[in-house]
Amino acid sequence: MAAIQRVSPSPEKGSLRRQVMTLAWPAVIENLLVMSVGIADTAMVGLLGAAYLAGVELANRLVNLGVAIFAAVLIGTTALVARSTGANDKKTANEAMRQALVLVFLIGVPLLFLGTLYAERCVTFMMVMQESPDPAVIEAGTIYLRITIPFLLFALLMMTINSCLRGAGDTRTPMVITGVSNVINIVGNYILIYGAGPIPAMGVAGAAWATNIARLAGAILVFRAVYGERGALSLRFNERFRFDPEIVRRIVRVGIPAAVEQGLMRSAQLVYGMIVAGLDTVSIAAHAVALTAESISFMPGAGFSLAATTLVGQSLGAGDPDRAEQSGYESGKMATLVMSAMGILFFVFPRFFVGLFSRDPEVIDLAAQCLRIVAISQPALAWVMTLAGGLRGVGDTRWVMLITVLGFWGVRVTIAYILATTTDLGLIGAWIAMILDLFVRALLLAWRFRQGGWKEIDV
Repeated sequence: MAAIQRVSPSPEKGSLRRQVMTLAWPAVIENLLVMSVGIADTAMVGLLGAAYLAGVELANRLVNLGVAIFAAVLIGTTALVARSTGANDKKTANEAMRQALVLVFLIGVPLLFLGTLYAERCVTFMMVMQESPDPAVIEAGTIYLRITIPFLLFALLMMTINSCLRGAGDTRTPMVITGVSNVINIVGNYILIYGAGPIPAMGVAGAAWATNIARLAGAILVFRAVYGERGALSLRFNERFRFDPEIVRRIVRVGIPAAVEQGLMRSAQLVYGMIVAGLDTVSIAAHAVALTAESISFMPGAGFSLAATTLVGQSLGAGDPDRAEQSGYESGKMATLVMSAMGILFFVFPRFFVGLFSRDPEVIDLAAQCLRIVAISQPALAWVMTLAGGLRGVGDTRWVMLITVLGFWGVRVTIAYILATTTDLGLIGAWIAMILDLFVRALLLAWRFRQGGWKEIDV
């Protein structure tokens, strides 16, 4: 089991770069594994037809909106664990994880019950802007959503522990567990979607059950990883649980702005998705394919963002604000180099990437145009991910919230609606709005990080 990774007192750039890479590479691999599941779902469901692919895409957008509700717990706990680890206070870090798990369970059970009950209405609502919604899309989305929502609780518990481990500097354990879970998911997809031997083909329902089995396996493994005293954090099931109002208050103080941010961001993505859903089935499918292809660049971005979250938070917890600032900038520079290279590949070979996820010529043509558009925004996306990650790591969630809301609602949704519905640009207009949002947020986050007010925040 991996040990706690704390920041080094050395201010040298070489040492800092090594620490960034030590934290980032397992997270990059983990995100590669997460992306592989998205690719597998998209590719395998895509072979069933555009309507099935569009239905699963709408269902996943609803799930993402639901997960945003738990951002208050996940982000607040990560910041507290990172600060506690930097201050060498493992007791507080462990207790923060215990309190967070109980909060996620208490909030999750009733919400997931309601989500299962109203699955069809939720999917139908997603297509409210279409004059004649495709019944096949609604049916596919409802089947997928109704089967997967109950098991989402296991994913949320796994996400909570993984977030705590990352805050403590252990990025390898989440990587390994995610790898095992994703192998189960991909194999399950192949068997359950198309059938194998005595197992009949289940189509979209098969993709949903493969996801459920993988989530359950991941939850079991991550709880096993933190049981006892062997790892970066420890959880004992035989200890009596006591509600700790002080730790919960600290989690919520940082987490509430993060939850508002995530909720408004996901709701903006929902509205953005509804704008796209109001176009046609080919546009919905092309949107899903282009997003899946672009997610390849999220791997390094998410890895360096995590490194920034951990190192900036731990450095401030250790009383070294200068190193905290250096950690954020170094993570951003390294992310920019890698993601810019990805952007060049997207721009030069767009049809290769989108062709991995669809065989429909119309979908490929439209998705390739979208991927070329977003290719030029990869440097901006790198800075958005790393600087936002660093600010969250020190608890500066209010500013991240304000900038995110401005970017998504003030730029992305507004301009997407204008360009996609009042001009002939359609889906292309929606993607132009996306890159404008990324550049605006990159500039505002860079200003906030440089201004330095986050160095005075107490968690």
